[in-house]
Amino acid sequence: MPEWKYRKIDLNLYRPQGDELDLLNAAGAEGWELVGIASNNMAYLKREIAEAAAAAHGGGQTRAEPVRPIGYDAGDRRTEVKVKYRDPVTNETWSGRGRMASWLKRKQDAGEDIEEYLV
Repeated sequence: MPEWKYRKIDLNLYRPQGDELDLLNAAGAEGWELVGIASNNMAYLKREIAEAAAAAHGGGQTRAEPVRPIGYDAGDRRTEVKVKYRDPVTNETWSGRGRMASWLKRKQDAGEDIEEYLV
C-alpha cells in the first residue's frame, strides 16, 4: 500500500491567473499530484513517499526530503519577504506577492505609473 506525504500551498500569496498556475505546474513536475483546491484558495497536493515507492518496486532505500511550506527556510524560520513597492507619503508597502495592495491599486486605477513606487 503506498504511503503519501502531503503539501499545501496558499494560492492567495500569488498573483491571480498567472503565478499560481506556474506554481502548480512546477509542483507537478516535482511529482506532486493536486488533490484539490479549497474554497479559501488553499491547494492540497500529495506524492508517494520515496522509501515506500522504492521498496514497493524492489529498489533501494532513499531518504525522502522533508516537506516545508513555501516561505520557510531550512531552519523552519519564516523567511522575510522584501518590500518591492513603497508609498513615500504614507509609508505603506507591498512585496509584489499576492494580490496588489489596495493603496497601489488605487494609484494605478487613477492613472499613475506604479513604477514610481518601486523600492
